[in-house]
Amino acid sequence: MDLFSQELSPSTGYVATLLNGCLFAPSLLTFWLVNGLLDFSTALTIGAVATPAGLQLRLLAYLLLVPVFFALRVAIHLLHPTHRRQILAGTCPNARYLSLDWFSMGILATGLPLALQDFGPWIGMNAVFIAGVFLAPRAMRPRRGRVVKLTAIAGGIVLFLYAKYGALVPLLPAPGLVVGPIATLQLTDPTTTWLLAVVNSLVVGPVIVGAVGVVMNHVLTRPELTDLPFVAHAMPRRDPDAVVVASAALGTAFYLLVVAAATGQLALLP
Repeated sequence: MDLFSQELSPSTGYVATLLNGCLFAPSLLTFWLVNGLLDFSTALTIGAVATPAGLQLRLLAYLLLVPVFFALRVAIHLLHPTHRRQILAGTCPNARYLSLDWFSMGILATGLPLALQDFGPWIGMNAVFIAGVFLAPRAMRPRRGRVVKLTAIAGGIVLFLYAKYGALVPLLPAPGLVVGPIATLQLTDPTTTWLLAVVNSLVVGPVIVGAVGVVMNHVLTRPELTDLPFVAHAMPRRDPDAVVVASAALGTAFYLLVVAAATGQLALLP
């Protein structure tokens, strides 16, 4: 009985070892707060959250994010015999199977079809990014190239915001008159509805989000971006594709299950 109570003691037992070890670090909570502020502000800006109910569901999922991620992380390592011995001995396994960064992606990625309905601003912004960040600087000296990259990033964001929201500002000329199709090109409602059904299905959605995560993992960690001051610190580090796929897929499935628990609705297939 003494041994049993000692192992469950909050100061000396296995629970304390897990909470004080490398699997659960204060950095998880810091990341959760900072990443949440950035992700939700970005989602609202690009239109990935359409209704207050959708925002509430995503906030609920985000509140549950850290405990669920921690539970998955602990379970995966404890199922591995070698890792289990290392963790319960207070040391860290030299392996990383899940990333909280990519796991959290699933919560908001399911709303991307709503943001993509205004397709023109996305085309315009990414065209500026490709030309100004990845192509033009190749023929320039490094210092000048960095200036061009930063200008392109700022210009692409301004173009996106103007094309998407410029019509709401009376003092600005109509975006359709200035940038043409960049402001007016849209996906049809049936197309958007179909994309939403695909991404929000339990069988297909995690696969799609995992694939998108792999693309982002390679694009956002390219040297054209990582050599920029400040920008490099805002970008995720490049993770193994297996970690990205597993984390993004599990995060998407987690969010869809939260929605199912809250609404009683769960689609297995589109």
